[in-house]
Amino acid sequence: MNQPPNSGMNTPPGYGQTPPGYGPPPQSGPVPNSGSYQPPPQGRTGFTRQIFNPAMYRQPGSGSWAAASLILAIIGWVTLGCLGWLTWPLGLLFGLIGLVGTKRAKGMSFAGVILSGAGIACFIAFFALGFYVQFQGDTMAEQGGKPVVAAIEDFKKDHKRVPNTLDELITEGYLPATWTQGFEGIDSHVEDVVTGKRWDEFLAYKPGENATWVGKPGQNKKSLNVEGDFGDWSISLDGNEEGKTYQTYGLSFIGIDGISGTSDDKAVNQAPEEPYDLANLWSDDNNTRELSRKRRDLQRVATQLADKKDTLGGAVQKAEADLAQVEGEVRDLMRAKDLASFDEVKKDNKGAGLLKLAGATAKRLSVAQKKLQLVTAKIDDISIQVRLLENEEEMSKLADSPKEMAELVLLLEESQKVLDDKVSLGDLDTKADDVAADEWFKDRFK
Repeated sequence: MNQPPNSGMNTPPGYGQTPPGYGPPPQSGPVPNSGSYQPPPQGRTGFTRQIFNPAMYRQPGSGSWAAASLILAIIGWVTLGCLGWLTWPLGLLFGLIGLVGTKRAKGMSFAGVILSGAGIACFIAFFALGFYVQFQGDTMAEQGGKPVVAAIEDFKKDHKRVPNTLDELITEGYLPATWTQGFEGIDSHVEDVVTGKRWDEFLAYKPGENATWVGKPGQNKKSLNVEGDFGDWSISLDGNEEGKTYQTYGLSFIGIDGISGTSDDKAVNQAPEEPYDLANLWSDDNNTRELSRKRRDLQRVATQLADKKDTLGGAVQKAEADLAQVEGEVRDLMRAKDLASFDEVKKDNKGAGLLKLAGATAKRLSVAQKKLQLVTAKIDDISIQVRLLENEEEMSKLADSPKEMAELVLLLEESQKVLDDKVSLGDLDTKADDVAADEWFKDRFK
C-alpha cells in the first residue's frame, strides 16, 4: 500500500528524536578507519573535532630531517672524509632530530645517525693516530740521535767546527763504530731499531744546515750566481766547497725503513732536555774508551800545535827581516864613520843603540826558531801515535799495556807544555841582549 511521504506532520510525538543520554543516530555511510579514533562528544564539531583527530599529531616535516641526515652521512663517506668534518656532525644532529617523538622515517634517521657517528669516530681515531705517530717519530728521532748530538758538541769544542761526516766522529774516537751498548733512558722500540747498526744506517747528517734539516747526506744545494755588469762579469756556483768549515749542522732520523728522504724522516732535536752521556757507549770497554779519549786529546793538541807552528813560522820570518834591516843600518854606519870593530861600533852613540836592537832581535829569532823546532818535533810524534791508535789491533794492544798508556799520557803532557811555552829553552832563557849582540856581530862581521 502506498504511503505518502512522511513530512513530519503526522509523526507521533517523540518519534525520530534522540532521547536524552543516547549517542548520535547511526550513520548511513562507512566509518573511516582512523586507528583509535573516538567520536567527539555530542554537539562538538569544527576545531574540537580536529583536536581529537590523530592525523594532527603526524609531523609532515620529520621525513626531511631523516633524509638530510642520511644524505650528509653518505656524502662524508663518499668524499673519504674530505667533507666529513662538516657533513658528519650535521648528519648526526639531523638524525637525532628525526628520531625525536613519534615521527616518520625513523629507520632512515637511525641509519644517518649510525653512519655519521661512525664517520666522526673514524675522524677522531685518524687524528689521534696521526698525533701518536708524530709523537713517536719525534721521540725516536731525539733518542736515536742523542749520542751523535753529544759527540758533535764535544767535537765542536775541540775543533771549533762541526765534523764533515759522521765517520769523522768515529775515526777521531768520539763515537764507536756501532751502537751496541749504553741504552739507559732509551725506549725499547728505539733500541730495537738502532742496536748493532752504524750511525749512518739510521741517521742522515750534513754540515752547514740548520736544526730542522731533513734530507739526504751529501746533497748539496748549489745556486748559479752571476755578478758584475755587461763589460765585467763572473759566474760562480755556491755550495759546499771542499775544505770549508761550518758551525751548524743538520741531523735527521731516517726512520724504520732505513731510507733517507722519505716521509718518515724526522729532524733530530739538537738541544735535548737530558743530554746523552757518551761514557755509556764505552761502559764495557773502559781501556778502549780511555785510549780513544787520549787519541782525541792528542789530535786536539796536534791541531793547536799546527796553528802555533804557523804563528812561529811567521815570527821567525819577521825576526829575520828585522835583523836584516838592523844589519844593513850597522853596515851603513860602519862605512860612514869608518868603524872596523865591535868595540868601535859600541862606543858610537848610534852604533850602541843598533847593537842593542840587534841583540834583542837576534835573541827573539833564536827563541822563535827553538820553539818552532820543539813544536815540529811534537807534531811528528803525535802524528805517528795517532796513526797507531787508528789501527784497531794496535789499540787493543795498547789498551792492555799500562806502560804504553803511561807513555801516551807523558806525550800528551809534554805536548801541552810546548803548546803553553812551559818548556825550558836552556841558555836562551838567561842570555843577555849584549851577549846576543856580540855573538851576532861576530857571526855576521867576520
